[in-house]
Amino acid sequence: MTARTLGIALVLAVAGAAGGYAVGAVNADEPRTISMAMPVPAASPSYPVNEYDVQPDPDDPALEPGLPLVAARFRASAGYALRASVPEGWAKGGDGSMRTFAIPGANSNTYRLRIGIFTDRQSVGVKRSARIGALESAEDDDEMQNVVVEDEADDGFVATYLQNGYRRVTMERFVDLGRTSAYATVAVVGRETDRAGMADLLERVSASLRVP
Repeated sequence: MTARTLGIALVLAVAGAAGGYAVGAVNADEPRTISMAMPVPAASPSYPVNEYDVQPDPDDPALEPGLPLVAARFRASAGYALRASVPEGWAKGGDGSMRTFAIPGANSNTYRLRIGIFTDRQSVGVKRSARIGALESAEDDDEMQNVVVEDEADDGFVATYLQNGYRRVTMERFVDLGRTSAYATVAVVGRETDRAGMADLLERVSASLRVP
């Protein structure tokens, strides 16, 4: 290699190193940015919101836990008899397989007890699902509004709904009567303020059911 060739090679090497350093310096000095989607406040709900006219509850005293109970007996249309404990002094209504109990003269939008006995062979779970379906169908038919199932167990459920403008709470239990093909239903319907008494009454009446 001649001295001239060697000199040219050295000049090119120095120039290349300087260029690489310059590019690296430029890249190091420029901050990198990452595009991010920023949240945008919603101007209005993205789904329809139903508004309901709700009437104030009657101001009758709330249903209290621990009501005195007395024995009651009634028969279903298929000849089955059912024994149950019901609140003392409550008037009995209904007939056949379904009985209702309420304080005489009380406002219909306070609280009441309903007991039924049925003799088909469907399971308790099927009956519970059918009852929930009936509530939802009533909403579809505008007989009720805003049906909400709050809690669901194997043998019952708790739901709320609007009927005739009043907010109602229903607690319902389905009881297999064991040695027969019958089952019983117990339901307590009332107001928000009645919940503690409703839950107590539901448990005690359900535990009292007997087929003679």
